[in-house]
Amino acid sequence: MLLLQTTKIEKQFGARVILDSEPLFIYKSQRIGLVGKNGAGKTTLLHVLAGYSKADFGQVTHYEKTAYIPQLHQQSASLSPKEANQWQVPAHVHKSGGEQTRAKIAKALEANALLLLADEPTSHLDLEGIEQLEQVFTSFSGGLLVTSHDKTFLNNVCTSIWEIEDGKINVYEGNYDAYQAQKQKELDEAHKAYQSYQSEKNRLLQAAQQAQRRSDQIKKAPSRMGNSEARLHKRSSGVQKAKINRAAEAMVTRANQLEKKEKPKEETKIQFDLSRFPIVHSKQLVEFKAFQVCIEGRFLKEVNGVVPAGSRIAILGKNGSGKSTLLQQIERRQMTIAKPAKLGYFSQHQHDILDDETILENVGKGSPYSETFIRTVLSRLAFKREDVFKKGMDLSGGERVRTALAKVFLSDVNLWLLDEPTNYLDLTTKDSLKEVMNQFPGTILFVTHDRTLVEDVATHQLSFDDKHAKIREVTREEEELEKPDESLLTIDFKLSELLSRLSTVTDESEKNQLDQQFQELLKKKQALKR
Repeated sequence: MLLLQTTKIEKQFGARVILDSEPLFIYKSQRIGLVGKNGAGKTTLLHVLAGYSKADFGQVTHYEKTAYIPQLHQQSASLSPKEANQWQVPAHVHKSGGEQTRAKIAKALEANALLLLADEPTSHLDLEGIEQLEQVFTSFSGGLLVTSHDKTFLNNVCTSIWEIEDGKINVYEGNYDAYQAQKQKELDEAHKAYQSYQSEKNRLLQAAQQAQRRSDQIKKAPSRMGNSEARLHKRSSGVQKAKINRAAEAMVTRANQLEKKEKPKEETKIQFDLSRFPIVHSKQLVEFKAFQVCIEGRFLKEVNGVVPAGSRIAILGKNGSGKSTLLQQIERRQMTIAKPAKLGYFSQHQHDILDDETILENVGKGSPYSETFIRTVLSRLAFKREDVFKKGMDLSGGERVRTALAKVFLSDVNLWLLDEPTNYLDLTTKDSLKEVMNQFPGTILFVTHDRTLVEDVATHQLSFDDKHAKIREVTREEEELEKPDESLLTIDFKLSELLSRLSTVTDESEKNQLDQQFQELLKKKQALKR
């Protein structure tokens, strides 16, 4: 059953083409994930399909009732008691970000539409809210087009993916993981095609050069030859040279006429310079002993446990449970913290960006790292080429967030405190964020509702939903030391840490265990170098 269709759609802002799409179709029971980098045109497409704005060219036809969940619009219309209760939407006017999102979702579902268009409905929701939305969307019998920066959500909900890239919409069957596998296959094929193109072009040009050298080696008639012999030699050598030259020219022409293949873009690997990194030799950086998380005198939670050096601790829990407050209290050093610990704090709301300085100047100030490395990290956070020279006053909200993240990442610190670092990041930039976090040789405490970030980064968890909030190690099938993508830099850091511990440990059993880990790391380092 067809719910919506379009003709060819075009939309541009100024001279920039945002959308240049072939006809689109949405059918009943389809659950489509709309993905693309920040600024690619996802919200623009949803606005056009929902009727919020008109395309410069093309038409949209709705065959059934459509409801839209916008990203940047506060819900003012009233809800039925049933929907308000189901989505835990309070009656008061001043709602939090999560409460506003819940209200928009509830209002759209109350409309009983057969087609739902949803722009970032997972924003500001805690894990409980995201899982509730997953259940509603997967059981929805109509059609769904949703954009989200939550990879796990897209995997659990979507049956196909629409990708916006350079204004074009590419369709992939399956969920987000299936889409990524197909994209990787396309990238691999592009690499093979480029290598084949380069190989054939070089072969033809080298053959042409060899032919030209053979032509140049054909000698003129020796002076001892008679006139008749010289004429015959000249005629013969001239014919031969012309034939070889034509062959050489033909090969150059063939090389130039080959279908050109562009080299696929490759990202530079992120590797922190350990010599510039302030190493901490303490076994633990932060210790909580019945520590009370409080805000304005109100008790929220008691926390226990230690933060091991080099760990990456995900702080989890519902909205309002005190996670961000804990980070603020750590930043103010209200508990036991190792003296060599140097803290870098990223807040959701406080971004210390100077308006009259460029991104590069804001981030580089006080950083121990080289400009080349700084620009590499900025590139991975979606600041390409000339973007780094944008002034602070000209940055969008999302750009300010990414600049603030980069300031923390590239500052002279060894303990990161990150409060919802994935907000406002597209999926590609989130992958880069994960790489930066995994390559950082220091310690990280981060608040997040992003399940993929927790799965791919966290070594420990601290859940505020538990009755007793205690830091616990994440158990996985493979130990951290066995990861195939572990960098030499990370291994060097761990070797340094183990040497420090071996020099102070007195218990023989613990010493043997540490020595075994040290030997395994040495073997792994040698294997990686090979």
